[in-house]
Amino acid sequence: MKRLASKEDFRRVYAGGQLQYGRYVVVTALPVDDDTVRVGFSVGKKVGNAVTRNRVKRRLREIVRAAAAEIKPGYYIVVGAKRSSPAASFQELRADLLEAMQGLKCLRRTIEGGEND
Repeated sequence: MKRLASKEDFRRVYAGGQLQYGRYVVVTALPVDDDTVRVGFSVGKKVGNAVTRNRVKRRLREIVRAAAAEIKPGYYIVVGAKRSSPAASFQELRADLLEAMQGLKCLRRTIEGGEND
């Protein structure tokens, strides 16, 4: 799994991808012909100060890293944090993100949220 890095990649996903809203995140997924999975994270200043934004990004990256084996190949995904995301526990954030990704059909199987799988 690779990261989305360039502004152009983010713009492409936002312009052509499908949206799925969760309580704490907004996930945009764009199916591509490529067999790789690329994921980008967007945490705006409305989420909080730099420390808060970085903590949210670290949590989101860890959730995606742990679920990487279950993400179907051929997707560019942008995970955006909502203002409510800093208040969420890790388990709440994980359940919300995985539910949003399942709604976009970019996971191979259903992954249950919560503390222990």
